[in-house]
Amino acid sequence: MMIIEGVRLKAELTEEQYERAIKLIEKLKSRFPNALVKKFKTQEKISFIDVDLGVRLNFDVIIGNRGKPFIAVEMEGNKSKYAFQIMKFFLDEIDVEYSLDFDGRDVYDALKRKIKAKSLLDYLT
Repeated sequence: MMIIEGVRLKAELTEEQYERAIKLIEKLKSRFPNALVKKFKTQEKISFIDVDLGVRLNFDVIIGNRGKPFIAVEMEGNKSKYAFQIMKFFLDEIDVEYSLDFDGRDVYDALKRKIKAKSLLDYLT
């Protein structure tokens, strides 16, 4: 069985999306009063601890501006698979266009070819 143990997803935003993201995070902080906030020079990290979203979750949302505004979702542990849906929620709510195309099939195929190749000619074909 394969388990995802840690995930960080980041999306760059426009200024308008950044403002919407800040408002959305403020709304979430009011709904989950046990959120912890750490402010840094270029970003703010909001930790949502033991949040009941059908499953009890801990996750961090990082919002900031390092030359370009961004939002990120971080999760650790065996429930990290939920980070994709949390990030999808944020992107949908702040109108960010995205594609959840994580196929990577070309890398898989290249590895298979490399392992099976007996010569350079086999690898190239």
